[in-house]
Amino acid sequence: MYKNLNATVLGVSGRQSELIELAMTYGFRGLDIDIVDLVKRTQRSEFDKASRYLLSSKMQVSGFDVPIDLDTDDASFEKSLALLHGTIEIAGKVGARAGFLRLPAATDRLPFHEYFDVLRKRVDRIGEIFDKNNVQLGLYFSVAQESRENRQFKFIQDVEGFLAFFKACTSSSVALVIDTFNWVVGGGTFEQLAGIPGSKIAALRISDTETLPSIAEASLKMRQLPCETGIIDNVRFVSTLSKSGFDGPITAFAHASNFAGCTRDSIVAKSQDALDHVLAGAGLPTFTRRPDMIVEATGPISEDIGLEA
Repeated sequence: MYKNLNATVLGVSGRQSELIELAMTYGFRGLDIDIVDLVKRTQRSEFDKASRYLLSSKMQVSGFDVPIDLDTDDASFEKSLALLHGTIEIAGKVGARAGFLRLPAATDRLPFHEYFDVLRKRVDRIGEIFDKNNVQLGLYFSVAQESRENRQFKFIQDVEGFLAFFKACTSSSVALVIDTFNWVVGGGTFEQLAGIPGSKIAALRISDTETLPSIAEASLKMRQLPCETGIIDNVRFVSTLSKSGFDGPITAFAHASNFAGCTRDSIVAKSQDALDHVLAGAGLPTFTRRPDMIVEATGPISEDIGLEA
């Protein structure tokens, strides 16, 4: 298992080169990227130039948000699917481990059982594109009320429905994103978790919370850095998945509102500390890295700004 940075969820912004530099400075081995931005820059110049920093940094591209809406109408879905081929080809070329795709928590389109079949077919079609490019398609769900507001029909809001949907998919590229906040609030057990092969887990996202809400009460802003309160036993999650053979990215997934007034460096440092604490608690190797530990400065990797002008 290796430490991974998702800057966006933490409220950290910057050019690709700046985010890579932050991740490297604080000992992360991987990061999640903005694939839409990478595709646009590839179209403006060429792949080698657009991906230069990613490839030269040797950072693992752990994942990216798949730019497709599962809840859209058929015509819009087909248009997005056609564009997805080129996007996932680029993701494969930078060695991306997985693309992340959220299953809708609710919809206005169809009742549960009919919608289940429609989305299962859509996910399998998306999965075929991922399979051709050796990239996993990591599915996740959300218990947050923000993901289901003003929708008529309930869809995937708990672990039972999440696992049922996953098992119904036939594409070999389909895997799961395990999110400890969603898992605990969504009624998941460690027995269910232990039954998932490590090879079918695309990523692990860990959070804590001040109080454990019901699904009806859950909100994105409740997510805190792991080990803030200990309400969520993230160490047990890591230990369980380690025993299952999962060796992929572990990411601190706290809401950006936790870091009001903090600098980018302090946010990333806090994220590193939280991940180190959990990994050490699970008996897994980890190493804390700070700027003052870098003995020989080689200059910022962002010094050549021509790429992202």
